[in-house]
Amino acid sequence: MAEPLTIRVGTYNLFEGGLAARDGHGLGDDSGLPNLNDSRLREQLTLLARLGLDVLGLQEATWGPHSPDLADFVADELGMAWRFVGPSNFYGCDLATFVRISAHLTVTDVNHLTGPPFVHGLTNLTLQINGHPRPVHILNGHSAPSSPTTRKAEAEMITVHRHLDVVYMADTNAAAIGDTPDTTGLDPNKVTKKLDLAPAKELAAAGFHHIGHQDPTPTVGHGDDKLAYRCDRIHTTLPAEWITGYGVELGGDHLSDHRPVWAEITFGQTAAGR
Repeated sequence: MAEPLTIRVGTYNLFEGGLAARDGHGLGDDSGLPNLNDSRLREQLTLLARLGLDVLGLQEATWGPHSPDLADFVADELGMAWRFVGPSNFYGCDLATFVRISAHLTVTDVNHLTGPPFVHGLTNLTLQINGHPRPVHILNGHSAPSSPTTRKAEAEMITVHRHLDVVYMADTNAAAIGDTPDTTGLDPNKVTKKLDLAPAKELAAAGFHHIGHQDPTPTVGHGDDKLAYRCDRIHTTLPAEWITGYGVELGGDHLSDHRPVWAEITFGQTAAGR
């Protein structure tokens, strides 16, 4: 029997690529690239580096024509040499995925979907993990921002992968099952849309369990928007007993309207019946 191998995966919405001003960050150029300020992005990368991730999915990689240079920069800063930026259909909110290649973990394929129903797209990496006989698919997504109907359709399409070994990480733009945020004084239209549980229930019914279901820590709601819920999530079809760690990083609330979320997965031999 192969020795168990542990990997860490994480997801984070940068908020406007980590480049726009937020909470006191100025607009001056300190990046060496024209018209860019990467001071917030640098702080975000310092935060992410502390998590020791092997796989990272970023949303709102709104880097435009500077995307190749900034993807290289992020990869170098994090020591994650494999990188891919998948285009978004919607306002340039691209999806960026990074992997720390090792003797135990390699990328064998990548696909990126941009057609309906996906508003921003869906990146699908295929990983080979030492000691695990099946390919592992990493899905990096960013669900529709203001349409519960579209989000449900996106979730339905993601469940096509339910018979594979999948880790799906995303800004889901909707609440998790069990979220009960305080909605006092908030826009009722937005509350109704964000707290729609149909996408989460669709994933759960197909066997995509929410890794952080027992941790009520919200991943949004700490900024100007006070609706606090678990928007950023990691779901998987892997056995629940393989989940050996989970967390929501609270140290970067001034850097984005989202919080980084990570999970630790320890792979062993294929479970009986899989």
